[in-house]
Amino acid sequence: MAMTIKRWARTAALALLMLLVAWVACNGPWADDSPQPVPPALRLSPPGVPPELNAFVGLQGLLAPDGADLQAAGLAALRGDAAPSAGPRLRWPEGPLWQCQARRDDCVARWRAQPEAARALLADTQLLGARCERLAQAQAWEELLPERQTEGPRAGVPFAALPVPQFVDLTACVRRFGLKAVMAPSAAAAEAELVQADRLARLALAGSRSLIGTMVTLSVVQSNWLLAADLKAAGGLDRGGLMRLLTPLPAVALSPRAWAPHEARFAREVTRDLMDEARDCGAADALMGASATGLLDRLVCTLRLGVLPEATIQHNEAQWLARLATVPEAGPAACEVLEAEPWRERESRGFAWRNTVGRWLLDTSGAGWSPYAARQLDLELLRLTLGAQLLGQSPPAGVSLTRESAGQRFAACRARLHPGDAEATLRLPLL
Repeated sequence: MAMTIKRWARTAALALLMLLVAWVACNGPWADDSPQPVPPALRLSPPGVPPELNAFVGLQGLLAPDGADLQAAGLAALRGDAAPSAGPRLRWPEGPLWQCQARRDDCVARWRAQPEAARALLADTQLLGARCERLAQAQAWEELLPERQTEGPRAGVPFAALPVPQFVDLTACVRRFGLKAVMAPSAAAAEAELVQADRLARLALAGSRSLIGTMVTLSVVQSNWLLAADLKAAGGLDRGGLMRLLTPLPAVALSPRAWAPHEARFAREVTRDLMDEARDCGAADALMGASATGLLDRLVCTLRLGVLPEATIQHNEAQWLARLATVPEAGPAACEVLEAEPWRERESRGFAWRNTVGRWLLDTSGAGWSPYAARQLDLELLRLTLGAQLLGQSPPAGVSLTRESAGQRFAACRARLHPGDAEATLRLPLL
């Protein structure tokens, strides 16, 4: 009996060893796929706007000291260099009055209830406001994406550690235009401020190329419309003024195709960094949200097993191509498409025998892409809904309007994907 158990144990150990050898054979650097060109649908176009004419660059330098060259300051910020001008940087105000958000608050009522404080905010931001007005009159906006640097102090740093563009000042600019509109002495003056905000927000949305850039610029377009609707309901803007803000948006800016190439590229570059011996596996943080430690550290960083960089890249790009195949060439995706695979992925994909860790990293990266595409669709549905209400018509299909004590609640695709999520709905006035 004892001999039988020993033979069984040896057999099991040999089977496990053979299984491990087979897994290693399928998961070492020798098993990786050959590099392939980036698919056309995921290729990023090179920058086409000179930096000195690019309002996006100016935005990056918006808080530079008084008298500074905003374009030079913006380029320095994008490179991660020290600011070219000495002196204190400008600052936006703080506090709940300034931070009012039209998606959930009646900012018109709040600002008008505190006129002295509201005018003080305008006075305190006069220089920044003048800079915002310059940006609003720009002819070109093109988001510049992080690029690896071949020289200087950041040469060779992981892609995920490159300086990231900032968008918070765009939100502040549009908010200030809105505050000026609310405090304006006439409907015509209010409309003029809202038109500037709308022009700046649309310019930024059309020129955005990353997911975060698209989502922030989408949000500022939305915020300006919501504030204008509140102002119309309060009698500070006529119907024609609001209708003129609701002209169609560029169809390309409403498509996931606007930001998908950047997201695919980010995963591509970080994956290559992950297996770069010179980087000591530091790029793992960008994919996992935590340091690579323990078994994973030994497998990937020491033994170079489990992640096949090219196979990981090609699998990720195949997923993006599958998503993009379900959406039109321009314009938003249909909500029905975003409810199903490949946009809405299964929670668990199981164990992958080949490229085990690479596939696991992709499956657990925490990125759910359908809500972002739904926000683009919802922006178009909001535009159509506001226009329909001004004309006394029914809202478009896919929109639900629920009466509340002080207005109504707008819910569309994002709320359909995530029922019960308060952030997926918007507060609208009764027009």
